[in-house]
Amino acid sequence: MKSEIARGAAWMVLFKMVDRVVGIVSTVVLARLLVPADFGLVAMAMSVIALLELASAFGFDVALIQRPSPTRADFDTAWTLNLTIAVGVAALTALLTLPTAEFYGDPRLVPVMLVLAAGWLIAGFENIGIVEFRRRMDFRSEFVFMASKRLIAFGIGLAAAIMMRSYWALVIGMISGRAAGVVLSYVMHSFRPRLSLQSAKELVRFSSGILAVNVLAAGLARVPHFFVGRLYGPQALGAYTIGSEFAYMPSNELIAPINRAVFPGYARLTDDTAKLHDAFLGVVAMIVLAVLPASVGIAVIAEPLVRVLLGAQWLATVPVIQVLALAGAIAAITSNNSSALMALGRTWLLPAILACRLAAMIAMMFLLAPRFGMIGVAYAEVAAYALSVMVGYPVLFRAMKISVGQYLAGFWRPTFASIVMGFCVLKTIEVVGTGAGSLQTVPQLLSGVAVGVLVYALVVGVLWLASGRPQGAETFVLSRAKGLVELLRLRRQGAGKP
Repeated sequence: MKSEIARGAAWMVLFKMVDRVVGIVSTVVLARLLVPADFGLVAMAMSVIALLELASAFGFDVALIQRPSPTRADFDTAWTLNLTIAVGVAALTALLTLPTAEFYGDPRLVPVMLVLAAGWLIAGFENIGIVEFRRRMDFRSEFVFMASKRLIAFGIGLAAAIMMRSYWALVIGMISGRAAGVVLSYVMHSFRPRLSLQSAKELVRFSSGILAVNVLAAGLARVPHFFVGRLYGPQALGAYTIGSEFAYMPSNELIAPINRAVFPGYARLTDDTAKLHDAFLGVVAMIVLAVLPASVGIAVIAEPLVRVLLGAQWLATVPVIQVLALAGAIAAITSNNSSALMALGRTWLLPAILACRLAAMIAMMFLLAPRFGMIGVAYAEVAAYALSVMVGYPVLFRAMKISVGQYLAGFWRPTFASIVMGFCVLKTIEVVGTGAGSLQTVPQLLSGVAVGVLVYALVVGVLWLASGRPQGAETFVLSRAKGLVELLRLRRQGAGKP
């Protein structure tokens, strides 16, 4: 099972690498073609639509994966419920267009929101059969499906931006991705859903906890944007949105795919406590090993990163990235807890944790935003994540029946190495940039990344050896690296034979 989880995680990380490369290229190109106010306008519309989408996401796919043997009726019912919800969300979005435009004081939001609502309706027809990819842990097919959808959306959105030079390019890209997902889902899987509500009661009962999680997650994701957009306008909201995207990159683009892959594995191990604990702690160690240096690195190289990729007009995002990088690290590390609790069927533990975080975030925003402005909103996000850790971990340890020592065993080496790495990268940027001004931003960025990778790998390796080579994330990475080198060697030998 460990190897299946590892292969699945590798496919999902590969997808996120492709997705992130496409996303970075898209963001950089669109940032050059459009202005921050264009991003801010679409972010205003999405602050409402995404809230409705997440609040209506029951997670019926999770229920199908968690069930040992779902029936045809279960799949048909899940598809019917998803379609019904899509119709409802699209209609509600249409009703909210005028109030939203009045709230933000921008009439352009009316047509934008109507088009985005149509896209959400289209997505409701997506074939539920593709859930089988994750159920069977066939993450290669999952990769092909998601990567194809992403590339289609990118290509169409980019073409629209070049031709239109308008915020409509962002809208068109979103719509095309949803439409592509529907078409691909029927091309790639033979299942053909039918209207049915036979299993509605059972699916809704399980998924109601997931709905509560999504309602709260929607609030956590969008409340900061409401605050910034309402108090400081589209220019500030555009900067905050892009800054958040960079800061949460380790969580959204690296760890989220791992959690997507490990959930089906956890669901298979719920009857074997020892194996479940072993798998869970192994995944935690891998997440910490990967996410801490990524978050520290993003915070340290934020200014040259923004100057090179986005341009000087986006410098307002730098402090946002630096503050939210800590929140992104906490989010990435704690996200695996949700996968384990859902696999155990403890879905109602998650809303309590998220409710505490949301309440703390809102309270801290009212306290900090008037004093610190837009950055005060970022401080509030960090404070809310810190509180959720204090509330969530005792719940996790009791549910999983693991000790604090077991959980933290894989933390200290990556933590120490990340601190050393951050210091070295910071000094490298200072030295490279001395006396050269903005012309040295590219060398600063490249040298900072190179030094960061080398220093982190060296420090982690030395600490692991000094600790007696304990079994853990470092062992797994080393074994995989050796396996890859051996595979390449064998292929090279095979290619050299006559």
